[in-house]
Amino acid sequence: MKLADAISLYMQVIHASGCKGDSIHDVLVLFDKYVGCERELSSISQTEVRPFLDGNLPLSRYWHRKHSALVGFFRFALARGLVSAIPLPARTPRCHQDFQPYVYSEDDVDRLIAALECARATPIEARTLRVLVLLLYGTGLRLCEALHLCLADVDLPQQMLTVRDTKFYKTRWVPIGMQLVDILHEYMVAVHTSISIETRDDTPLFVRRDGGRPTGSGVRRAFARLRSKAGVRRNDGARYQPRLHDMRATFAVHRLTTWYQQGADVQRLLPLLSTYLGHASIAATQVYLPMSPELLVEASNRLGRYVALESQS
Repeated sequence: MKLADAISLYMQVIHASGCKGDSIHDVLVLFDKYVGCERELSSISQTEVRPFLDGNLPLSRYWHRKHSALVGFFRFALARGLVSAIPLPARTPRCHQDFQPYVYSEDDVDRLIAALECARATPIEARTLRVLVLLLYGTGLRLCEALHLCLADVDLPQQMLTVRDTKFYKTRWVPIGMQLVDILHEYMVAVHTSISIETRDDTPLFVRRDGGRPTGSGVRRAFARLRSKAGVRRNDGARYQPRLHDMRATFAVHRLTTWYQQGADVQRLLPLLSTYLGHASIAATQVYLPMSPELLVEASNRLGRYVALESQS
């Protein structure tokens, strides 16, 4: 079987399982181009796979992303008799530069919003970027989910967003607070002037100056310029500066910290947070637990109080 045909078959299985698999598909397409078009899958050797994994850049998490995609693909091929062995390295190098999302402070967000007042003209208006930043900060939505929102998905009287076409092809409902309701109402009235606020159709919620829907890459570039202008940067030696996607981690960490401060049963509430964020499993939400010093302090205080009570009983 040709490599391209095997990739197509594998992606059909991925989609049938309820996962988009965009990142997997991107890696496999690059691999197909790397080894050459019209290659027979069974002819691919480990001596070809390893250079593809290593690339020309220093070792990073991307090496493991490529490796993970190829492992899944070749296991699929092996189980169906399309290859006789998996042509991947037996050992994987350890990546010492683990990526750590940035947790924005309230001061960071204030500086970002203030910097918008003197932002230069771009295809994405300052007011659109402002509402996007506040929406992601206040809900933890993925950027792609926010950009795909239509007017029909925004129910301000019920304080509810309908998030469709998510990462795992699931629709979920995201409650929002009154502050966000007011921010979204103001934006919708100002931007969608030709549409009644009661009209709820498939018109994009967020639009560019030319009326089109903003792209993820365009928004990320605009945010990078805004972050630089606002002077929001990390100084912990990390390779990447704060990203717009880090608003998602910020939302989760702040929610968990608040629960700890309130004395809530965090383990019982984790499934609710996982559902709210649209995670496939609670394990995906638990990765946020060690991300913030404040969160670790609150967890430590909780443990200290528990140990003290146990010693008294």
